[in-house]
Amino acid sequence: MLDKASMFDSYPPHVTDVILQGIAENLLDSWMTSNADEGTFWSDYQIALMCDDDAVQKDFNEYWELTPDEDEYIEHLGA
Repeated sequence: MLDKASMFDSYPPHVTDVILQGIAENLLDSWMTSNADEGTFWSDYQIALMCDDDAVQKDFNEYWELTPDEDEYIEHLGA
């Protein structure tokens, strides 16, 4: 098959923004559901890992009483 530019290149930016927003919402919902199926700790862990906020990662470690010796302990810049 001949390689061409994406068909989405011809869409106006506001249309592609709506498409991408819908995809993002579906991916987030799927990700959240998948993590929740593993339990609260795992869900919190995945959210804290994805978060760029050191305070959230610090709070996660403290809430779950994790120490640096544990695999799930999240190192953060403010440590």
